[in-house]
Amino acid sequence: MMPLSSKRLLTYLNNSLKSLNYWLIPQTCFLCGDAATTLPMCSACLANLPFQGPACVRCATRLKKVGICKQCQKARPHYTHTQVVFSYLYPLDKLILAAKFDHNMAVLNLLGHLMAQHLIIEPRPDVLIPVPLHPKRLRQRGYNQSLELAKRISKHTGIPVDINACQRIINTPPQTSLSGKQRQSNLKGAFKVVRVERHWQHLVLIDDVMTTGATVKELASVFKAAGIEQVDVWCCAKSNQNPL
Repeated sequence: MMPLSSKRLLTYLNNSLKSLNYWLIPQTCFLCGDAATTLPMCSACLANLPFQGPACVRCATRLKKVGICKQCQKARPHYTHTQVVFSYLYPLDKLILAAKFDHNMAVLNLLGHLMAQHLIIEPRPDVLIPVPLHPKRLRQRGYNQSLELAKRISKHTGIPVDINACQRIINTPPQTSLSGKQRQSNLKGAFKVVRVERHWQHLVLIDDVMTTGATVKELASVFKAAGIEQVDVWCCAKSNQNPL
């Protein structure tokens, strides 16, 4: 059997070659395969992306008009505001899966830039906190997609990113494999705040996909307990079909 360190090295090299391939080979549109472009998507496909419509300002649940949904009126979440750029529909689901699991850094880079262009930055937060991965999952994947999105937003806005403030201390099962109720309990105690800067009063959590909101609810709660006054959420896409 190959030593574990050798396996990790081969995984790292394989993932790095995949990522480099997406950057060096001339791009055709990832979705339709049309003419080569400097971006991983053509202008026609970009124009047809499913932007999120009117939604709850707190949790981003779709509404007929902007407001606060009944659930948030009944039980206010630990985070104050949520901004979501896209609905998690085709082709956004395909793009995020490629960025998250297929090491397509060109697509991930594009999604980060699109988020930065469409988010409302004011009032300006003190820091961006990407949702952390457990170290074991980070080694398996090779990168944290939420961190990569945060880096692109930071480059566009100048808002700093911090990856040391919080740790994922429990390697929980993937949320996608669980029901709505299981998602809520799956993350209890999964995050630990290691430190917060004295000047942090307003921080933003960065994530790729929001479904029930269980991940950001748990993460926001630990930051609020650590003394942060306001926690907001900026997410690439929102699934509007919650699991049972």
